[in-house]
Amino acid sequence: MRPASGCKLFGAYQALGGIQDGVVLLHSVVGCNFGSMSLHVAQDMRDIRQTCTVISDSDVVFSGEASLERAVRSALELFQPSILFVVSGCVSEMIGDDIPAVLARIPHEAPLLHVEAAGFRGDAARGLEAGWLALLPLMKPPVPRPYPRPYPRSDPRPLVNLIGLGMDDPHAADDVEALRAMLAPQAALGAVLSRCTLEEVRRAPYADVNLVLRGKGRELAQAMKEYFGIPWEELDYPYGAAGADDLWSRLERRFGLDYHQARAELDRQIAEGAGKAYRYLQALYGMPAAILASGPRADGLRRFLEQELGMEVVCFARREELSDQEDFYRELRGSEAALLFGSSFEQDGADELEIPLIRVDYPVFDEVCLTPRPHLGGQGTLHLLEDIFRGIMNGRTLKGALYQ
Repeated sequence: MRPASGCKLFGAYQALGGIQDGVVLLHSVVGCNFGSMSLHVAQDMRDIRQTCTVISDSDVVFSGEASLERAVRSALELFQPSILFVVSGCVSEMIGDDIPAVLARIPHEAPLLHVEAAGFRGDAARGLEAGWLALLPLMKPPVPRPYPRPYPRSDPRPLVNLIGLGMDDPHAADDVEALRAMLAPQAALGAVLSRCTLEEVRRAPYADVNLVLRGKGRELAQAMKEYFGIPWEELDYPYGAAGADDLWSRLERRFGLDYHQARAELDRQIAEGAGKAYRYLQALYGMPAAILASGPRADGLRRFLEQELGMEVVCFARREELSDQEDFYRELRGSEAALLFGSSFEQDGADELEIPLIRVDYPVFDEVCLTPRPHLGGQGTLHLLEDIFRGIMNGRTLKGALYQ
């Protein structure tokens, strides 16, 4: 059996590490620290905000609580974070360390937040949900309950939170800025979980709506609705013009906004840029492709490939719904897919079939991006097209279809 995603600890790390003035302390063995960091450094080597107790054999025998206390005190002194997240892994949960008791006896100004994330208790999707839900007690509404809607603000524009991004999702930082531009000037982007500061988390209850990437962050969104009265709705990752239209249509229906000028500008920008390669675009019509990605990315990408490029998605799987990646590979081998969209972990499958791999899903650790390259909005759609063409042209086989 070959799992298609990581364990619960990796998911919690992705949810909590995105709080940009916080630090993640893993109460686990060294492999958890090395593994999570190795998937992060390709995104930004300057942004290392994690540490680890590195549980030893003696900790397993005599308890790891003393090691945890030393690590917490050291992390507070060295990093001076706005918040410290203590994420417990398999070993600390199996030996029964009383983590809340340890944290309670440490003097601190920054909040100390424990999140249980033992791999034997869930996969990465469960870790993401646990990490996001743990942020709820940090949110501070401006008035006591019952909470009036909307909250009074100096900015009259609708305020929109986005829930469902992991810290190291491909192009996440650039996609957030693209989304901010897509909403403006009619609406404003609030907290993005998880690409925000602790203060933005605290102010998340000010939002008028939570947009949730489909299947991710539902537990937090529902809890925010129950506690703060914030409505929420799901959407797929808004790739291309159809994805942007879906996003704008939701805001138009809810708030009475008008994005017709934004639609016209997006169409103009995509047409002007993509027109330079119109013969290559024609070659994509009917080209069979395969997708293995997290739910909102997989569904949003399929919509873009089929509705806007005319490609045929012949092999498709949502990562969190796939218990054994070999099931997907068996389907892939029996298909006529000429392109595979996935993460860096799918490189071996692409190599086996000698087809290009287009990296669109977490984790991506074998590519480096030094300049802004969103995959959303007008420029982002052109960047995604460039990645598709580059992948085909760099392939060793099957690239002749582009030139027919």
